Amino acid sequence: MIRRSLCSLTLLLALLSTAAAAQHYLPDDCSALVNLLPPPPAMDSPAGHADLETVLQVQADRTPAQVKRALRVANQSVASFAQPVLGEWFRAKDFPRTMAIFDEVEHESRKIINNQVKRHWNRTRPYIYSSAVHPVVGRPDNASYPSGHSAAAAIWGTILAAAFPEKAAEFQAQIHETMWCRVIGGAHYPSDTAAGEMLGEAIAKTMLQSPDMQAALQTIRDEIAPHLQATAAVHPAPTPVPVAEPAAK
Repeated sequence: MIRRSLCSLTLLLALLSTAAAAQHYLPDDCSALVNLLPPPPAMDSPAGHADLETVLQVQADRTPAQVKRALRVANQSVASFAQPVLGEWFRAKDFPRTMAIFDEVEHESRKIINNQVKRHWNRTRPYIYSSAVHPVVGRPDNASYPSGHSAAAAIWGTILAAAFPEKAAEFQAQIHETMWCRVIGGAHYPSDTAAGEMLGEAIAKTMLQSPDMQAALQTIRDEIAPHLQATAAVHPAPTPVPVAEPAAK
């Protein structure tokens, strides 16, 4: 009996694993995404000079608080990205179905961002191009354009906004925070982060056209919404104070 139960459990886990692996959010032909971005500015062009000057000016004005923000973003996950919007309770270990979905999202999107687009443009990182740039975050050894952190944030934010449209503006603010912190950290030029946002949003919108992703959105809602509702019950939004109408004259 015990052996039969163990065999049944093993079979069930295998079936669940196969079902998870069968979920695909991007089409087989992703050439439109791979070829989406314009080339980065040439470093000897006015736009290229402006990119480097921005990085150097931000570095000169960088504060300890900004360094802390840049370090937080450098180690960002989908959970830490969403916590300022959803709440500190949004921890990866407590939302396994949502994390499994975003693991697949990362697996598929990385093939485009890192394996194809970055390699195609092969733009030199600011701290490699100029010895005057002193990053306060890690020094990735891959290409600079587009920013992978910015692309990931745009993917996460766009998908989470589709699941919770009422929080779309807050997720957009977190995308922009990620972009700016990659410049603050000295890891990217501003044009890298803009391209990352553009590519990430396009990848997410393509994924959202998939029936599998539409089913995944419902899974995300089902797992997260009860916690959002509980938080709202404990910390309700303040009631707006009515503005008195001016007296008629």
